[in-house]
Amino acid sequence: MSLNVFSIVGEALNFGGRKMETIVRVAWLPVALLLILNMATVFAYVSVIEGRLITFGDAGSFARAERHLTQFALKGWSENASAMMQITGVSFILQAILLSSFMAPLIRYAGFGEKPAPGVVRAPFGPDQLRLLAAMLASAFTITALVLIPAAIASFFIVGYVLEIMNAVVVTFPNPESLHTIQLSSYGDSLVAQGLNWIGTIAIPLAAAAPLGLVFWLLLVMHFHPRNRPFAPEGGNFILRAILALIAAGGVSVGAYFLLRQQMAQNLGNFLRVNPDLVSSLAGTPVNALLFIFVIVYLIALYFNLRIAAYPGVVVCNRSMAPAGTLKVSRGWNLIRLFVVFLTLGLFLSFVSFIINQHILAWIISSLGVLFQAAQVSTRLVNSGVTGEWVTPVFVSVWNAIKIFINIFWLFFTSGVIAGLYGRLFRESEREINVERKPRQREVWERG
Repeated sequence: MSLNVFSIVGEALNFGGRKMETIVRVAWLPVALLLILNMATVFAYVSVIEGRLITFGDAGSFARAERHLTQFALKGWSENASAMMQITGVSFILQAILLSSFMAPLIRYAGFGEKPAPGVVRAPFGPDQLRLLAAMLASAFTITALVLIPAAIASFFIVGYVLEIMNAVVVTFPNPESLHTIQLSSYGDSLVAQGLNWIGTIAIPLAAAAPLGLVFWLLLVMHFHPRNRPFAPEGGNFILRAILALIAAGGVSVGAYFLLRQQMAQNLGNFLRVNPDLVSSLAGTPVNALLFIFVIVYLIALYFNLRIAAYPGVVVCNRSMAPAGTLKVSRGWNLIRLFVVFLTLGLFLSFVSFIINQHILAWIISSLGVLFQAAQVSTRLVNSGVTGEWVTPVFVSVWNAIKIFINIFWLFFTSGVIAGLYGRLFRESEREINVERKPRQREVWERG
């Protein structure tokens, strides 16, 4: 059965909005604890960077502490990586526990219609939450074991071969009439001198990424095999499928390269600044070689992520770690439909978040500014030209409260959308299983 993209997107958004009362009741306490944990983590990072305990009194405000962390995060990771790693690990574990405490009941509510247990002050952690965390860990382990580790090993050897080629010594004779004028240069420098820079910037990087590209192509060829497409004709045309998969793999890779090139180059630069020991070992490697490899690895990881996207919802709703119909949700052309679902939801949520932060909050602060000025004028009239001491603290507190309320409300809605999506994907997996259990009916024509 094919996924109905608009139905899935609409149901996820509808659950986030229609069940807001239940979402707030279940999630308000864990979200409040998450906010406290976030502030504590930021101050812990800043304390490691400064080498002493930093509190609200030292920083002045949480926003100032965040700005300080943004500016000097690389310093902390380079000088005291172990402490930064410990803070990150503890914060990640606590965040996962708090998120699972309200996401697990919301997913079951979206998948089964099973309302969370009554009560307002709730932050449960039991078997359902453990299964959700285990499913997330299993998904991450699958991506790491099947994609990241093999890709890292392959990339290590591929980059070594590229370095060997680009740093190979080339002997040239600048003066053809004299054999005594010998000039030694690297192969990369000789290509630049001959005006063949494209070989080092395009041809060799493409050749370096070709083995991983071949893996991505084979994944697409196997994925669209007739046995992985419900009701597809038996056999199929292998050559046509291989050619179309090659065109699709090439087109997607080129598009992803141009979309992600700048961000990946920035991430690579940040990674090398944190790990300066790798700079010398990678010296001479064309940047495009690394970027091409990263793009292919990203696409392979995206493929596996889409294949197991329904697993957390299946685990929570079935109360079993068995994958059940997880892979059936994204088989065949449903892989593309599921990608469109995630892309549509991501774009919608990002657009609304942009509108809230750039326009709605700007309109609110302009309105508060008018009220603030009116309050200043009013207090000056009754206080002989002196502005009331309470005006600025009150309006600053109101502004901060509005920002916190809007962002928490948006977090509630986003959590509901994610839960609604997982619940719907679980029902899609059950539908795929039920369809397979029903034998296909074929009409048999008999000569009368």
